[in-house]
Amino acid sequence: MNTENNSNTTILGNGAFFKGELTLKGPAQIWGTIEGQISSEGQVQIGNGADCNARVEAATIIVDGDVDGDLIARERLQLTGKAVVKGDIAAAALVVAEGATFVGHVAVGPEAIMAADRKRASQYETKPAKTSNTEWNNTETTQSDWASRAVNAA
Repeated sequence: MNTENNSNTTILGNGAFFKGELTLKGPAQIWGTIEGQISSEGQVQIGNGADCNARVEAATIIVDGDVDGDLIARERLQLTGKAVVKGDIAAAALVVAEGATFVGHVAVGPEAIMAADRKRASQYETKPAKTSNTEWNNTETTQSDWASRAVNAA
């Protein structure tokens, strides 16, 4: 399996467990278990025997293990013959070896990356909080009514 030649490679070793958001400037190799999200400006390699329950976004992604989550490869995504992926894929370029398993939606090309960026941005938009107070929907209640209630309640 190809790896970036970099002494600053982050390695999650076999038997290790990480839960959360992992943000990296350089390359990473995942051989253990990870849950959450991986984001790297470099290459992320999901090794054979790894258990990745995470969204992975990187310049290049090489999958040789199990991934349950979306993959976004800004340059290239490679699924080896041992890859098992359950999730959506967006990649500028995609290479799939015979024997790889993939269940999900796939989009390839520069437009795929732009669509993935738009989807991610829409997930982070601020949405109004839901309230159980039915008076919020009452069109007869004015802003001054709410202000006076707030003052009286205090």
